[in-house]
Amino acid sequence: MNWRNRGILVPSESLRYSFRELVAIRVLTALRDSGIDPRGLKRIVDYLRKRKGLSAAEVLASTVLITDGYDVYEQIEVDGTIAVSTLRKPGQVVLHVVSFSVLVTEVQRDARAALSAA
Repeated sequence: MNWRNRGILVPSESLRYSFRELVAIRVLTALRDSGIDPRGLKRIVDYLRKRKGLSAAEVLASTVLITDGYDVYEQIEVDGTIAVSTLRKPGQVVLHVVSFSVLVTEVQRDARAALSAA
């Protein structure tokens, strides 16, 4: 796909893409292969560029994106528990993942505390 002609990603040099731009192309290709159409890809890049103030290459190479083939979500917390829509409802928190390992650790801690108190 010609990312330049679609206005999604223009190389910084006239004929060659930089390393960051090649990473961005891989991200775009993976999203396209998972079912996101080119218009959706452009909307995602435009939204992220506007929000982060970065170039298309920088934003795609530095943002953790998750897709279900219908929407694309930006992981916004380091531990991955919050995701925000970038396509269907840009900016809306749409996913809160509960970490199983954190829950197990908390239950174990609480059980030990209860046994100690008894």
